[in-house]
Formats: sequence, C-alpha cells, structure tokens
Amino acid sequence: MTKSSFTQQPSYFYGMPDVYMQMGYYPFPTQPATEQMSRSVHVPYAMSMASGCKYYLGQSEKIVAGGKEQGFGALVNPLRSTAVLYVNRWLVTNSSAQPLEAHIWFGKASTIVGSKTSRHVTPGYVQLPPCPAVQGQILFGSCHSDITRDGTVASTRIIPPMTTVEQEPSGQWILGPGMAMMIHVPPTSEETPFFFSVDWWEQSVFG
Repeated sequence: MTKSSFTQQPSYFYGMPDVYMQMGYYPFPTQPATEQMSRSVHVPYAMSMASGCKYYLGQSEKIVAGGKEQGFGALVNPLRSTAVLYVNRWLVTNSSAQPLEAHIWFGKASTIVGSKTSRHVTPGYVQLPPCPAVQGQILFGSCHSDITRDGTVASTRIIPPMTTVEQEPSGQWILGPGMAMMIHVPPTSEETPFFFSVDWWEQSVFG
C-alpha cells in the first residue's frame, strides 16, 4: 500500500526559509561585493608645474608707506618676456600696529617707477642642476608719484595689525608680457611697514 503523501517529511524548499525568500528576505549572510579600488590619483596643477620647473615663489623686502609716500609690491612680467605668468597665491603681511588698506591693481609694468627688484625668489622645485631662470620679477618700493595710472584697482583689502592676509587665485590671474599685478598701499598718517609675497607658474608664450 502506498504511503500517503501527507505523512512525508516536508521539503526544505516549502519550509520557513522559502517563505522568507518569497517575502524578499534572505536569512543567510551573503558575500559582500568586492569593492573596486580607484587607480586614479589627483595631482594639483600647481604641483605638476613645480615638478616641471615652472613654479616660482618669493617675497619683497620690508616696504614702508607713510607721510606722503605710498608703498607697493608687485609681480611683473617684463615686456620682452617669453612667458605668461599665472598667479597662484599672494600674501600681504602687516607688521605694524595699525590697519593697512591695500589695493589690488592690474596694469602696465612700465607704470611702476622708483622700484627695487627683490632677490628673494626661488623655484618651487629645489634641485641640482637648478631650474631655468625665472622670468617674472618681484618689484617693491615707496614713492610720491601716482603709479596706479594705466591700470585698474580691481579690489581692496583691509589688513588688521600684525596679521597676514592671503588669497589663492589658483592661476586665474594671468599676466602677459609687459603687464603687472601690484599691491598698492596709499599714503598713511603713520609709517606702516609691510611685506608682499607671491607664488606663480610660468608657461611659454609660444606654447
């Protein structure tokens, strides 16, 4: 006599686990998917310029504005330069006990008269043999004449006493041959010493 099917042991697939699976729930742990490791590495553009011996930085000596004299520090691209200068960062350090009003000026380099050339300029990549000679120049000084003609004051900063203020244009300020970017401090009632620093990279005009 054939045994009744109702007395057979129920199959595993018709038990409780199967009910869970029909509801979308899996009671057994599954192996997590293997995560794909990113093979790309982000290299800042300024770093790539430095590794190619095209990145430079430097600062002025102490600049004094006061009385009837204005003070200035500038990054200049000489007229006969064969490079384009990309300003990455600039800094102004106010070492006085009073606030400093600084104007950011762009214009012709020939307008800047009565200046000195800073010797404190170095490539960002320090090595032997040295990188090619820098074409940009850092000029600074104090004078009575109006050196903001033939240009535009594009912005103004108020720098608190004993403070350094910086900004990173990240290469969005570009100086062609014969042009300059200058930090200009108008005459003040008291002598106000400050320093100007700037970082930039250079690329050939001819590509």
